[in-house]
Amino acid sequence: MTPLFTLYALIIALGSGFLGALLGLGGGVIMVPLLIVLLDIPIHIAAGASIIAVVATSSAATSVYVKNEITNTRLGMFLELATTVGALTGAFLMSLVSESFLQILLGASLVYAATVMFNKMRSPDNSWTNKPNDWLAERLHLGGSYWDDAIGAQVEYGVHRTLPTFFISYIAGIISGLLGIGGGGIKVPAMNVISNIPMKVSVATSNFMIGVTASASALVYLRHGYCDFFITAPVVLGTLIGSSLGAKATKQIQGVSLKRLFVLVLLILGLRMVLMGASLL
Repeated sequence: MTPLFTLYALIIALGSGFLGALLGLGGGVIMVPLLIVLLDIPIHIAAGASIIAVVATSSAATSVYVKNEITNTRLGMFLELATTVGALTGAFLMSLVSESFLQILLGASLVYAATVMFNKMRSPDNSWTNKPNDWLAERLHLGGSYWDDAIGAQVEYGVHRTLPTFFISYIAGIISGLLGIGGGGIKVPAMNVISNIPMKVSVATSNFMIGVTASASALVYLRHGYCDFFITAPVVLGTLIGSSLGAKATKQIQGVSLKRLFVLVLLILGLRMVLMGASLL
């Protein structure tokens, strides 16, 4: 590995970590495609570096969100029961499938998440309104509140349709284990669109969950030898710095702006990965 290659990996990781923390994606969903496209790194090696970085950087972003009292830790731990099992399932399946299949799966996952968010934004009433807890969320006390600096008000919210979001978290865990992306590209839309949780809380809670999910699948990646030190080291350093900056920026940004950026980033990367997997690029 040349010094220039290391520098490129560091820059990619810095930007990915910033956007990942800002959007609750953990950075891997952005970083893995960029490492593949720009540095021609095999997807299994890119995913291995990403998953190790996600473990480290989730803690950096989460500490900021928890300090600002945006993270719903109770909801995060509940959904993590499903996501961790899914991550282990996906990590064990990872060595059994081809690289082109993984690329198409990653791209399709991103396009799906972007489509869900875009359709929600185009609905006649796309403004967020609070809904009460459903029976399970009420029983587990999953609702919460946070202070939103962007609007200067305390936001109260309930958790709606808890069971469907729990099941989708399992699917997100499988995709996380297969692709080393943390699963935030699916968990954030699920929490925001299905359970009607505010975007900022969805982002913060996703960051909190990602570290636990990634830890479960990282052990499998290490066992299979998919973690190259000369790629992983600059990736971890860059995402640590970027994720801390992204988490601090989130509090000042309007939730609707986060949604627009989320949709744009996911759609571009998703289409690119589908075309690569289908050998059209």
